[in-house]
Amino acid sequence: MNAQDRTDAFAWLETNQENMVADLIELANQNSGSDNLNGLLAVADWLEDWFGIHPAVLHRIPLPPRRMVADHGGTTIVETGPALRWDFQPNNPRRVLIAIHYDTVYGLDHPFQTCHRLTNDRLGGPGVADAKGGIVVLRYALQALLRFSLANDCGWTVLLNPDEEVGSNSSNQVMQDMAADFDFGLLLEPCLPNGEFVSHRKGSGNFTMVIHGRSAHAGRDFHQGRNAVAKLCSLLSEIDQWNGLRSGLTINVGRVVGGGPVNVVPDLAVGRFNVRLEDKESEIWLEQKLQSLMATANQAEGFRCELHGNISSPAKPITDQSKQIMIGIEESARELGQVVSWRSTGGVCDGNKLAAAGLPNIDTLGPLGDGLHSAQEWVQVSSLVAKSKLLVEILSRFSSGRLESLERSKLTNT
Repeated sequence: MNAQDRTDAFAWLETNQENMVADLIELANQNSGSDNLNGLLAVADWLEDWFGIHPAVLHRIPLPPRRMVADHGGTTIVETGPALRWDFQPNNPRRVLIAIHYDTVYGLDHPFQTCHRLTNDRLGGPGVADAKGGIVVLRYALQALLRFSLANDCGWTVLLNPDEEVGSNSSNQVMQDMAADFDFGLLLEPCLPNGEFVSHRKGSGNFTMVIHGRSAHAGRDFHQGRNAVAKLCSLLSEIDQWNGLRSGLTINVGRVVGGGPVNVVPDLAVGRFNVRLEDKESEIWLEQKLQSLMATANQAEGFRCELHGNISSPAKPITDQSKQIMIGIEESARELGQVVSWRSTGGVCDGNKLAAAGLPNIDTLGPLGDGLHSAQEWVQVSSLVAKSKLLVEILSRFSSGRLESLERSKLTNT
């Protein structure tokens, strides 16, 4: 890596800070809520035109729809946008997967739809940190690498997916199929609000419980009915008591739907809950508890009880392999005068899935921000440049062999 080229690349990034902000505003002002198919398609088109990392080859990957249990207890089909994949030097022996999502949690009916400058160094807007700011960081970093020929001896693949905020059920198979082809992965989720990177993530899963009972007149034939709402509430109440029975286990009952006129015994109720847990042993424990609970519930005469869902994002522990990537990031940051610190979190992302598929990765290379998933979301403007520099440093050092410990053969033997 030529020292002058590196200096010129960083200077180029600094002069492009306001261009980064302008691009981020244009991207974030386009609604790409996970359920907004037209918005996802439009943003995918915009990204294709804007990303501009030639000579990387673009592949637009159609994804299957996701199946959801609706509030009426039946299954609905939800279409999603495409995954976008760019490959640069795919036959190079050194290869890195760089990934982030382009969907957000803000649907078309959400009041938070446009960006606004809060201070000189702070931009508010939907998805500016999670994770459209990461897309901007990635694009400018890769342009700098190509413009100044800083990573000619490694290959990289970019993957942008449209469904991370709803569990990546449609894009998960694409990630599973890709995982074995790379030495390691870098994901552009935002770092924590104080600048820390994430080291360990809990696992997570969403579950839906559907209870079928028996309708009856609440006065005339009350005892002939089987109250689905009451049954559901008793089951969810029992599940709530499991909180804390395993280290780090949290179960959040988030939504209950059922019933109608109060003079009718309700015959249908649907409840949804989220689970967060620390390790594989806790996943097995939970699965056994849920199976036992549902088996007992279905022994009650007149009821049919269904459970849908699973631990879709397994826990992501700190491994010997991920420690090596952490060290490589720390070394790269020191070259820039940046300080890296680490913290565990209960949040999940596609890094969980890629790690479970065998690809060691670090998943908080994106910009600094806070207020995620709320109308108070913001991103630190200066961190767009800082994180672009860090990504350039990591990839150029890996390309030149200065981070050879991150090659898959060496990670595997760690």
